[in-house]
Amino acid sequence: MFNAFAAGSQRGAVGAALACLLCALSSLAVANPRVVPGLQQWQDTPGQWQLEAGQRIVIATDADATQRQLAKRFADELAGVSGLPAPAVVATAQRKPGDIALRSRDCVLPVPAPWQRAESYTLQIDTGVQVCAATTQGLFYGSRTVLQLLLVEGGSTHRRLPRGHALDYPRYRERAVMFDVGRKFADVDFLKRYLRFMGWYKLNTLHVHLNDHVLDDAETKWMDRSFRLKSDNPAFAGLIPQDGQFYTRADWDALEEVAAENGVRLVPEIDVPGHAGALVIARPDLVYTGDRPVGGTLDPRKPGTLPYVESVFAEFLPWFRNDTVHVGGDEVNLNHGDLSTQVQVDFLNQLGRFLIAKGKQVEMWASADFAGQLDTRFIQQRWIEKGEEASFDWSAHGYRWIESSGNWYVTPFHPRAFNPQGYSGQALYDGWQTRSVGEPLGGQIAQWNDYAWKDYAYEPYVHDRLKAAIPAAGQIFWRGKEHQDDGLPLPYASLLPSIARLQYGPGGKVLFGDAGL
Repeated sequence: MFNAFAAGSQRGAVGAALACLLCALSSLAVANPRVVPGLQQWQDTPGQWQLEAGQRIVIATDADATQRQLAKRFADELAGVSGLPAPAVVATAQRKPGDIALRSRDCVLPVPAPWQRAESYTLQIDTGVQVCAATTQGLFYGSRTVLQLLLVEGGSTHRRLPRGHALDYPRYRERAVMFDVGRKFADVDFLKRYLRFMGWYKLNTLHVHLNDHVLDDAETKWMDRSFRLKSDNPAFAGLIPQDGQFYTRADWDALEEVAAENGVRLVPEIDVPGHAGALVIARPDLVYTGDRPVGGTLDPRKPGTLPYVESVFAEFLPWFRNDTVHVGGDEVNLNHGDLSTQVQVDFLNQLGRFLIAKGKQVEMWASADFAGQLDTRFIQQRWIEKGEEASFDWSAHGYRWIESSGNWYVTPFHPRAFNPQGYSGQALYDGWQTRSVGEPLGGQIAQWNDYAWKDYAYEPYVHDRLKAAIPAAGQIFWRGKEHQDDGLPLPYASLLPSIARLQYGPGGKVLFGDAGL
């Protein structure tokens, strides 16, 4: 069948045959290879494929620069996993047995929903290996699966693959991790390594919470109020944090590059009008005096507040390559203020529509009090796990939403809740569930730093508490729970031997230099 794919005259017939095969996969009781996340559909065939020295990675002659870069990286990773010399990357229409092909044309991708096509791929292993996807991101995910198969199914030398056919696609559109760098700074190198870690387990969104403030234990004094993007524009010099820890345009560009290389998009959050103490420092004339202590919230009623916030977003929008920005919008009346719901909604609607006019999709933290009044184009992140919010049906009110449950926060040193010691992959795998009301766009696990003045850092302290959740989040958000042939769910323990081999990706424990997963 591999050779038939190489023959242009037979492409249509073979494509139709593959479509029939893939559509039938879901009805067959065949155990999936134990990659993480698991494959949506898999049909094995007898025998194995062997990786040997001298084999090639074949790409199309008109492959673009990103696909060529992916092929070169894939070749280097194959060498690292197998111990063999890196395969040559060849741009040609002529394939031969043994080749590993990355193909982005004429792919048969019978996925359940049109949006899934951008990340889906097929994998065919017989006399050769072929990953076929409509996008570079799909090819990237297929290459991760090939590498994972070598690690978990490839024997002691990691040079064999089981023969078979797969169709793979995501369960959720957004598969996210959030870092609160506004309160506790995470250096660029750490974030780059997390982007690679996330891509290995097919997580596709890093939400970066860029500004916030920190209170003391008694919640009577500001310990810190920081905004983490540094513009060279003198008009925004007041936003530069006093601790001197920030991201320059060059830093952000570097993060965007690594994110793109690993199938991840960056979603920046500038949280307003609450949690905006750093903006209050820059513009004290816009302070909301209802705060206790004063200085953590912008007053949305003041005529200058919205224009100033719009100017901050406008300054940094050119940095952001992804089409989504997050505006926060939460906990404005956290300390029993007098800002009405209508005032807050009006402010967020005006800001959101300004950003939409700039070509951006808007996300915000959900508040059921705002439903029916907020523009329904805004994506809501449902996070509150008490009262009406715990079962509120955002879908019924016409909104798209993301499950960002506070049950899955990691907040070091929090005295009451929010997993201060982190949580296990098994806890997430067993416990993650969405509301029975509507279907979310995706899921997010979040790391917060409300007690950032405590003596800890992202590495190793935060990482040690979050790392076990990454493979589990990849599994749940991409595939859901794995199941036995009889349909019963498999325990998370069944995935642990694979995770022990897969670690942080090619190179194993080297990525963080710790004891691993």
